[in-house]
This record gives sequence, structure tokens and C-alpha cells, in this order.
Amino acid sequence: MVGPTQRLGFVSNSAARRAVLHTLAEDARPRQAVVDAVSASESAVYDALNRLQRRGYVYERDDGDWALTGTGWAVHDLLDQIQAVEGVMDDAAEYWQTHDLSVLPECGRRTLNRLEGCSVVRSPDADPFRAARCVQDAIEGSASVDVIAPVYDDRFADALVDCDDPSPRLLVTPQLLEGAVETDGPAEEETAHLDVRVTTAGFAMAVTEDQVCVSLPKLEGGYDAKTELVARSPESVEWGASVFERVWDEATPVEAFVADE
Repeated sequence: MVGPTQRLGFVSNSAARRAVLHTLAEDARPRQAVVDAVSASESAVYDALNRLQRRGYVYERDDGDWALTGTGWAVHDLLDQIQAVEGVMDDAAEYWQTHDLSVLPECGRRTLNRLEGCSVVRSPDADPFRAARCVQDAIEGSASVDVIAPVYDDRFADALVDCDDPSPRLLVTPQLLEGAVETDGPAEEETAHLDVRVTTAGFAMAVTEDQVCVSLPKLEGGYDAKTELVARSPESVEWGASVFERVWDEATPVEAFVADE
């Protein structure tokens, strides 16, 4: 029985096979057109096509064009996803090595490839609130705002009050909710428009219409207020929105949470 890693390895270990699969994913074409599109020797492309055909990745159609089989498409898409994840890791290599990804919902971890192009905003000693201001700036003036806040921060609270979203959604932890009662945060009438639910999520996130900001805890534990992972591509924003929705759906409306206390 051929395992999934063997199928991937068979393609990924050959530049010509990868190129042929990528070329045929763009569109079906005659053998010579494949040769012309792939930057490898003609013999290498012929060999790749023949080997891929024998393994069931590609086939020759009745019209003479070559195309991907179901297996070919599955392997092609998975290789693309792996390459994208590697890009995400490269974009913020040190961050991923020192922060805990396990706190994200599984749906977020499995689609991490969509965060390609992310960058890390750090707070140096000379500017200890730089990362926090980055999130504040993202929230202020945004027409659509969803926030996961494991700790209280005046900057985020004020930004939510001042943002252009008429009903921003806010996820808070039980600890933050208890702390908010004991501190002088925004007046109740200023926060009445917030849609609030309670969650045990162990990470912070702000999702607006044009960017997503994520703060994961460090491996040794504890909220990291000095770094923020920021991504602005449409795919990244969609990723952030899907992660938020998963946590939101599993959270408890604040009224019900308070009633149970």
C-alpha cells in the first residue's frame, strides 16, 4: 500500500515532476506544450510525464492533451499548501519558534498557510507599547471589528468605543470580565453597543476589514504583550475571520455567563 508521504515524496523529490504537475494544474495541454512550458530538458519532461502517468498522477485524454487525475490534483494542492506554510514559517521564523500555536483552534492551525506575508511587530525597550498601538490603530476607524482579549488594555477598550463599527464583537476571558468589574474602564453607556461573549481562548486577536493581528502566548506560558503578528492580505483576513467565528460560536453570551455565576 502506498502511503501519503510516499506520494508526496515521489513528486517533491523531483523538480521536473513538480514542474509538470504545476503546469498541468494551470490547464491541460499537449505533450509538446508541457515540454515548452517546463524549464527542464526535453528528456527530463518526457521522463516525468511517463513516471507520473504510471503512478496515476496524470493521464492523456482522448483529445491528446495531458491532464491531472484526482490523485494528481490532491498531491499538487497539498504541495502548494506545504510550500505556503513554509513561507509563513520563514516570514516570522523566530516568532513561531518561541510561541505556542496549540492555543489556536484546529481550523486555524490547519489553514496556517493563508497567513503568508505576515510580519512581527515588536515592542523594544525604548517603545514598550509599540505592539499595542499597532492593534489600537487597526481597530480605530475600522468599519468591522472583532476582538479576542484575554487581558484588559485601556488602548483596546478606548479603540473599541471609538471605532466605526456600530456593533463590534468582543470575546473576553472570565478573568478579564472579573477584572473589568474591579477597574475603571469605559462607562457602561459607552460600551452598550458591544456584543460580548465569554471564552477561555488563550490568545489575543483583532480582525478588521483589512488586517488581522494575533498575539500567541510564549512557550513558557503567559500573555505576550510585546509582540504582535500582523497580516494584511485578503486571505489572511479571511483566516482571522474564520478563527474568530469558531471561537465566537463556542463562547457564552456575557448575560448568560453572569447569570450562571
